Amino acid sequence: MRLRRILAAVVVTTLAAPAALLTTSTTASAATATQIVGGTDGKGWIYRTSSVATQPGAPVFGESFSLSIEVRAGSTQVYDGTLTVQRQLPGKDWKTIKSSDSAYLYDSIKAIGNANYRVLYSGSGDYAPSSDGVSSKVQRKLAYRDVGGRTVVLAGKVSPKFKGKVLLFKQQGKKWKKFKTLRTSRKGTFRTPLPAPRTGRYYFRLEIPASRAFTKTRSGNFYTYSS
Repeated sequence: MRLRRILAAVVVTTLAAPAALLTTSTTASAATATQIVGGTDGKGWIYRTSSVATQPGAPVFGESFSLSIEVRAGSTQVYDGTLTVQRQLPGKDWKTIKSSDSAYLYDSIKAIGNANYRVLYSGSGDYAPSSDGVSSKVQRKLAYRDVGGRTVVLAGKVSPKFKGKVLLFKQQGKKWKKFKTLRTSRKGTFRTPLPAPRTGRYYFRLEIPASRAFTKTRSGNFYTYSS
């Protein structure tokens, strides 16, 4: 009897198969072709675990991806053989991050940046090796709060550590316009005063432009007001 860990999650729409990582199956002699599949109903073999988005858009640095991997030959599940899960960061070589001495794997990993992922099945006996790959865009993590007393002072931190520009946008009518450019410290922190209206609210949001390592980072909308 095989025990399966049940994982409740939502689908990661940003995990998509790139052309260079399409599923491949290699058949040697009379070996039966195999295919990597997701072991959780309605999910791929790697998917976003959290159902609560802390920032709009792509997965955020430090979020969990679930691995739910099985191997099939037609409608038959294969149990023998080994699995290797690898990650490739931009400009880097493939690195093994998880492995299994059987043809199934249920585990999790942390999102650390834009990356390609692939799983390799070794093959066993009458079953041929196979592989499958996906890519994921990841944004930096933005944490911020008001640390002012009688006035609003926005203090924030970017993870992982980031020394660069953070763009502050203010809503004007139905449009968002750049209000200020903030610069982070070596530790990825920033601070700035914000205006507050006498009546009503001013709405703001933060953005960090995309790079090779991370997709565009965006905070949720927040506002200031006078009490």
